[in-house]
Amino acid sequence: MKKLVTSAHIMELFMPYLEDEKRMLGVVDRIRGYDFYHGVEMGVFFDKENQRTIRRILEEENWCGATYSTPYMNEHGYSLSSLDPELRKKSLEFALGLLGPAADMGLTYIGLPSGDDVAPEKREEAKKVLADSFHRAAQAAAGYGISILLEPLDRYAHKKKLLGPMEETCEWFASVQKEDPNVYIHWDSAHEKLGGIDLFRSMDLCEAYMQRIHLCDCIDDPSHPCFGDLHMDVGQPPFFETEGFLTPQLGAALLDHAVCGESGEETIYVSVEVLGHPGDDLWHKEYCTRMFLQSCFDRMTVKPRN
Repeated sequence: MKKLVTSAHIMELFMPYLEDEKRMLGVVDRIRGYDFYHGVEMGVFFDKENQRTIRRILEEENWCGATYSTPYMNEHGYSLSSLDPELRKKSLEFALGLLGPAADMGLTYIGLPSGDDVAPEKREEAKKVLADSFHRAAQAAAGYGISILLEPLDRYAHKKKLLGPMEETCEWFASVQKEDPNVYIHWDSAHEKLGGIDLFRSMDLCEAYMQRIHLCDCIDDPSHPCFGDLHMDVGQPPFFETEGFLTPQLGAALLDHAVCGESGEETIYVSVEVLGHPGDDLWHKEYCTRMFLQSCFDRMTVKPRN
């Protein structure tokens, strides 16, 4: 039986605050009072005093902290799988440059994206380049006591990234983790839904490597104006009705499936991924995601260790 741990994905929920460290600190300080979360996913803080404050909070709360380089990498057009040697070099240098601040914050995980898809005849070459990038990043991260997360995205539907189909991703990932055991897969329900694979089969495929779960809703009908991986709202409690596929019942079933896995990590962090936009009632979004996650846990038939 695995242990499932609740995590707050405030990097997405409070995206308008991403570069406003003071406000993001306020978010962290407020959610620690809920006695619900046991982990937090946030942006990178660059102010030294703020880094020390985050580290102190993580230590006091015994929280596991994680961050994602994706928005920073995308802002500069960086790609760790780029077949342009100069671009790949700059991309890797930038990603490695985030490790120091992440370590100073006391974070344990950092997510790195795979990069955009390429022509079919170039995919194997791009995956070799990506494997080398992850190897270099994993070795550098190990020196800080940090592990690397890979989040497979969809290849054909919306995000169109290099690593999407889970069977292919896991085949690639097996040799990566064999060389660097501090590299893990981060499973996301929306990415897998858009990838067209059965969600439970997808989870089975990556069970040995899975460290983190994002419950994320989406609409997978290409004719719908809200099609794609938009990190959409989960709806309002208590029914959480949306035009997407994700319900508390399905979330609970996925968590039941994850907790019964027989291989891989003993502790899996679970969060709900919803994107906050400027002008949104961000705290209402946080409340809805927290209630949704609580509803998923409440509906589980297999009670995880905690």
